[in-house]
Amino acid sequence: MKRALGMANPLADLGWEVSIIAMDCAENRERAGIECGPEVAVYYYKPANMNGEVEQKIMLLKKIRPDYIYFCSFGFRNWIRKGALGFNPQMVIEHSELQSGIPDNKGLKKIMAHFIESLSVVYADKLICASRYLETFYRKKSKQFMRRRMSVLYSPYAYSTEVIDAPKLHLDELRAKYAGRTVLIYMGTMTRNYGLFTMIDAIKAAVKTTPAIKLLLLGRGRHLDEAKAYVTANGLDEYIEFLGYAPETMLSSYFELADAFISPLNDTVQDWARCPSKIYMYIPFHKPVFTCNIGEPKEIFGDEGYYFDNNQPGSLADLITGLVRQQLERVPLDVTAHSWTTRSREFSNWILQKEPMYA
Repeated sequence: MKRALGMANPLADLGWEVSIIAMDCAENRERAGIECGPEVAVYYYKPANMNGEVEQKIMLLKKIRPDYIYFCSFGFRNWIRKGALGFNPQMVIEHSELQSGIPDNKGLKKIMAHFIESLSVVYADKLICASRYLETFYRKKSKQFMRRRMSVLYSPYAYSTEVIDAPKLHLDELRAKYAGRTVLIYMGTMTRNYGLFTMIDAIKAAVKTTPAIKLLLLGRGRHLDEAKAYVTANGLDEYIEFLGYAPETMLSSYFELADAFISPLNDTVQDWARCPSKIYMYIPFHKPVFTCNIGEPKEIFGDEGYYFDNNQPGSLADLITGLVRQQLERVPLDVTAHSWTTRSREFSNWILQKEPMYA
């Protein structure tokens, strides 16, 4: 849904008729209500088993009859039988991670991941890759399947102006609550492999010399309770706060409040391949983003980013103390290059073959 919601309005402004098909749930309706303008049609299907979900999608597609069907992800639940549609749209498939490169996917899961990755190359008319790693991977795979003229577009995620420009209704309250503190924000899954304990240990080290710090952790995950216990055991409750899920309506207030953001990554195939969407949400707020020198952060910030080693909490602690002491140099960045408006224009040109890119 990230790209669908982000590109819907800009594509409509470019003259495209845009429809979105999404599962009917409160979160999707809320997000669509915030991010989609009146020119964008949103259709919902009811939660169902795999066959039921596919059949609902086919019925909706027959009603809409689009020229292009864009898959924000590809799998058995949206493997639409082309012959069942009764018309002949082009299929555009997006890849934003490499399932076969995720260590937790073993045995049958890994075999099925390889199958879906290969099937997407055979099934699609065009591919979009949200990371440079995936672009290289799928260009090679296209050649392996004798599809050398498969059009492949590198298109990372971006930021949404609708979320950024949303009224900051809670900002005054948050500023009063955290007055006198340097505020750092992490938003994402609370798991070890996403750097949860690296961040905690970095705060543990940083408060020894710069105690006026507050780390706000937004999200949930399987290691959340373990992390809370670890924070308490190390006497860090004053410096670290677990906020759980943050509603979309509060994000602009939290992001405006932040003095810096943290986005940990690991030097693994999984993290080289994925596109960390949160970074693109952070950068239009013009605050430092503490991240790691791999994959898409390397594409965004080059050699001049605020980088740390996710296996070395001290390297993150050094960035935090540098921030508090106002010792960090500004990292130059053209924020507009990472807007959904820019991505949509590139996508439109690519679809219309104004800038063809072949495998």
